[in-house]
Amino acid sequence: MTIRNRLTLRFTGLVASILLLTFVSIYAFCWYYISQDFFRRLDRRASTTGDLLIRYRLDADLMRQLSQSRKDQLPNQKTLVFNERDSVIFATNSRVSLRVTPGLLTSVRKNKRRDFEEETYYVSASRYSTASGTFVVVVSAENTYGDAFLQQLQWALAGLFCLIAGVTAFSGWVFAGEALRPMQRIDRVVNAIFPRNRDERLRVSRENDEISRLSITINRMLDRVAESFRLQRMFVANVSHELKNPLTQISSQLEVSLLNQRDPEAYRQTIRSVLEDVGNLSELTRELLQLSQVSQDDATHLLTDVVRADELIWDVRDEVMAINPRYQVIVALGTLPDESDGLTLRGNRTLLATALKNLTENACKFAPSGLARVGVSIGSDRVIIEVQNEGDPIPAADLPYIFEPFYRSRQTADVRGYGIGLSLVERIVRLHGGQLSVSSAAGETVFSVGLPRG
Repeated sequence: MTIRNRLTLRFTGLVASILLLTFVSIYAFCWYYISQDFFRRLDRRASTTGDLLIRYRLDADLMRQLSQSRKDQLPNQKTLVFNERDSVIFATNSRVSLRVTPGLLTSVRKNKRRDFEEETYYVSASRYSTASGTFVVVVSAENTYGDAFLQQLQWALAGLFCLIAGVTAFSGWVFAGEALRPMQRIDRVVNAIFPRNRDERLRVSRENDEISRLSITINRMLDRVAESFRLQRMFVANVSHELKNPLTQISSQLEVSLLNQRDPEAYRQTIRSVLEDVGNLSELTRELLQLSQVSQDDATHLLTDVVRADELIWDVRDEVMAINPRYQVIVALGTLPDESDGLTLRGNRTLLATALKNLTENACKFAPSGLARVGVSIGSDRVIIEVQNEGDPIPAADLPYIFEPFYRSRQTADVRGYGIGLSLVERIVRLHGGQLSVSSAAGETVFSVGLPRG
């Protein structure tokens, strides 16, 4: 069932319930008022009969004649008077049969009055006490006009209920369609976006309503999805390129070796070259695995270590300087906090070491002198680590893309690498809730890492 139909049914059901309760209350009030008014009229006739027949001892035959000649007689009115022995001493309208039990007479003598309905007749029985004894006067009649009015009222309310329920259902269906029209427009636009036009976005109205906020959220999601598609295409293209080169070299060298008979030294040289290409493939595969394993979903069970920033930096310095004798790393800790907890980080030591090692190794690699400077400063809630080197600056056009996987600028095209290191650093820093920024000017490039203090 569609939302429009569901809203229409619920709206109609709510209005119909309120309307039904109102109409039932109106009918019940009218029925109660008409019934009580008719019982009062019967009671007055019973009182009049008792006064004339018992108190003033008017002749019974004369009473019957007066009853027949009165123009205000109720429809099928019948009057019965019982003495103390429950015997009928006066009766009118013999055509109407009214059943009066001794139990009813006893109840009336005890409670003074009783009103009830018997089939289509309204009956009012009253006690009439005199010095000569206690009598019971019973008057019954049909409430023809009241019942006809209640029946007409019942039909009128039923018809009005059906009419209003129908109008409500139609109005609810129209209003639900109007309310859901923006949702239908969003559905059409989103369906048209993929796969044909990923750059199209939802129109956001100036009204700050739920539809506008939903459109903004969907547009942001579409931006992220489009960016993911772009990165995926670039990732696949770069991986294909990076894997194709060593595989082509391996295949070419093996094919050349098989063309002619060669001496053992030539085969050994070919094998060493193939092993070097295989090592490159292995290193590329390892870096790809590292990149794929670092995601925001792993933050819960990965960030469990307590790491001292100064100790981590010194360990990274030793590792980087051991990679290449030309590399030199100078550490400047600056002003340290009074408490040792000021340099404490909450995270994963291995990942943090990988990130700082990549930054420091890159700084040494691209510095003409092989020198990198690592500085540490303490912010209000962060530990800020800066990695600096001297050399050619990163072109401004390349700065927005240096943290994307496999991105290689023309400046670094002749340097051995795969363009994964900085992307891995960015993911690790983001995983730890930190910020990574870069500034590059003439003769100096600085990478700044801000990590939350633990």
